[in-house]
Amino acid sequence: MIEISEVSKAYGAGKARFMALNNVSVSVAQNEFFTLLGPSGCGKTTLLRVIAGFVDPTEGTVTMDGDNLLALPPHRRPVNTVFQNYALFPHLTVRQNIAFGLEMLGKPKTEITDTVEEMMALVQMEGMADRQTSQISGGQQQRVALARALAPKPKVLLLDEPLSALDFKLRKSMQIELKRLQTETGITFIFVTHDQEEALTMSDRIAVMHAGSIR
Repeated sequence: MIEISEVSKAYGAGKARFMALNNVSVSVAQNEFFTLLGPSGCGKTTLLRVIAGFVDPTEGTVTMDGDNLLALPPHRRPVNTVFQNYALFPHLTVRQNIAFGLEMLGKPKTEITDTVEEMMALVQMEGMADRQTSQISGGQQQRVALARALAPKPKVLLLDEPLSALDFKLRKSMQIELKRLQTETGITFIFVTHDQEEALTMSDRIAVMHAGSIR
């Protein structure tokens, strides 16, 4: 589904030149839970941001279903991202946060209402629709962020260490929850983590990264 071919990303020039990504090539299949595993600074988040469109590669190509993904701006790509800090809107309710992306896409109100209800059921957040996101726990915020990202039904969901802020017990339960969501929705997940056990718990395949390349 996604073909990443000879992608490099360099910052700086001369002796200060730093290769965040160094000739990375990898394929991700449809409906796969694919994990990028490695220590901080190995390039996994940079690769995720290249797919999302937040970083332009210095070299290489990225295609999705055969189409050139790099030619599209981030908001035109069939991709959504769940960030490490969730990036929820604190002045909006749970319902409004989940509906936000659908509203930006100009979806009909009835479709938005139905989709929001469907997403709240999917992440088991029924009954909390009208709470402010500042009034719910970290684990619940995580679920809202997932629901918001899944609502527009992207082809690919990118997850940048979304469980790192949770305590141990909650992180364990959310690992199972994430795998369930991926199986139920049929959406391709590309997950970034430095936690080997986390990667082994959820993934169909794991790419181990080090110093900007897949080892």
